[in-house]
Amino acid sequence: MAKIIKSSSSADDYDPNRENSRVMYPDVIVQGRRLNRGTASVRVTGPVETEETEAVRTAWNSALLPTTLPDDAPVLHMDWPAHGPFVLAPHGTYFDAYLAVAQKVLDEHHPNFKKMLRNLEDADVTLRREIVTDDYVTVGSESGVKTPHDLAKLWTRAADQRWPANEGHEVFFSASGAESVEASLKICYEVAYKRFLETHGSDTFAKVQSELGIAPVPYFDADPGLREHPVYEDYPFQIVACEGAFHGRTLGALSLTWSKRAHRLSYPKAWGVHHVPYNAEGDVAREKIDWRPIAEILAIPGELMRVMHEQRLIPRDLFAGFLAEPFQGEGGYLPGDPDYWQRVRAVCDEAGGLLCVDEVQTVARTGTLFMTEQLGVAPDVICTAKSMVIGVTITRAEYAKYFHEGWHSNTWGAGRVFDTNFAYTTLDTLLHHKDPVFDGLSYLENTQVKGEYLSAGLKQLAKKHPDVMVGERGRGLMRAMLVRNRDEVVRQGWAHGIKLLGCGWGAEVAPIRLLMLADTLTREIDELLGVLDKVFTAVAKG
Repeated sequence: MAKIIKSSSSADDYDPNRENSRVMYPDVIVQGRRLNRGTASVRVTGPVETEETEAVRTAWNSALLPTTLPDDAPVLHMDWPAHGPFVLAPHGTYFDAYLAVAQKVLDEHHPNFKKMLRNLEDADVTLRREIVTDDYVTVGSESGVKTPHDLAKLWTRAADQRWPANEGHEVFFSASGAESVEASLKICYEVAYKRFLETHGSDTFAKVQSELGIAPVPYFDADPGLREHPVYEDYPFQIVACEGAFHGRTLGALSLTWSKRAHRLSYPKAWGVHHVPYNAEGDVAREKIDWRPIAEILAIPGELMRVMHEQRLIPRDLFAGFLAEPFQGEGGYLPGDPDYWQRVRAVCDEAGGLLCVDEVQTVARTGTLFMTEQLGVAPDVICTAKSMVIGVTITRAEYAKYFHEGWHSNTWGAGRVFDTNFAYTTLDTLLHHKDPVFDGLSYLENTQVKGEYLSAGLKQLAKKHPDVMVGERGRGLMRAMLVRNRDEVVRQGWAHGIKLLGCGWGAEVAPIRLLMLADTLTREIDELLGVLDKVFTAVAKG
């Protein structure tokens, strides 16, 4: 199993309580209003709900289609300062405990971001747009501006260091987490199709399609490109995903998503996706596969149709991969079980499918750069986004030979120069910056240390408020509180100055997610725990 890479100062010896003497930050000033994470405290000085907040919601709803915003969602004032997890607002100072649903991982006022902005401004490329699927973008090294190639090398070095591969890794950039998952799906299908042809030939593939009643599309016969590949109405390759999964709402990613009724209702589904229980004790992925060679199945008339449509099994040679979250987010903040993932890895190895991990929320939050490092498996494909700024799909370079020109593209993936440099600075800072506040620890090590500190504090709260808080779970600074009367906990949280957000299904005991920055301070965890103490007391009183 992968281990956390240690810095010169050991995370095992770090004392979070000695940190406060090293905390010194300049004030953040916006329109004359000051805030400093080194001294800020949660203070509610006025009503959190006013005629103004209701007017904001009304204005939004009159112009924007409904999304995930509930009618009582907090109103954020962008013309008031934010620093760390603290945000100043007309009603006081509040604590953001879900960080724009994992979009934020470092304080936006970090000096490395300030330096990045100066570099972009000096080079006059802050608002520059390019399309990296059509142009090779480069820049002089003296400017400090980073290109998509620079960002890709940073990612591939990180992947190579953790999971050495014969040919290394390569990267595809997109604009969001759902799009990074879409690219992962395409990689699985591309590799499965091309490997099938390598192993069994086009005649056998044509027979598979005929047996399944999947016809070629004559329209594309006139296209001079890729003539050796007839286009079919559908393709037979299958993916295994997990119950409770959330991978996005675009139709491809949605075929994998299996967490809430609202995500699935009314949309056509991809028939080639099979869902199995997450963290199950048995070998559930193995049970989905018919292990006979495709030639043996095809030798029996009607057998392929019976296997795939009646038994809902996957012939081994049509298994494209397993795609899941190493730490389920929307499904309830459930860390993956290493034994479960190692069984899945074995199935992928034996059947030839790719193991894909969705790290869209988890990068740099669980004590390691990738949560997958803690599961003792090497992934074939990694997708991430959110706090990593743009969609990132990392795959073993050996698969690149299977991708024909035009297999995928994206207008905005790494085409926005600002986003590329924001992404580079974020990842580079997480990997390499040594903040004096943390006495030599990296920010990744800080998530480990502070995660243990937060976990201990949450366990104490559960002992103090057993009627409200049942327990906690998670890794690093990505944790869930398991509470009774979740809606009231969230409501009282906002009334007391803390933004909270649930995950998973509502139930008698339901999870609330807690996310904190990778550069979280001990005092910020103490502040969070103190406010939660007041919230639970208020909920208990009714």
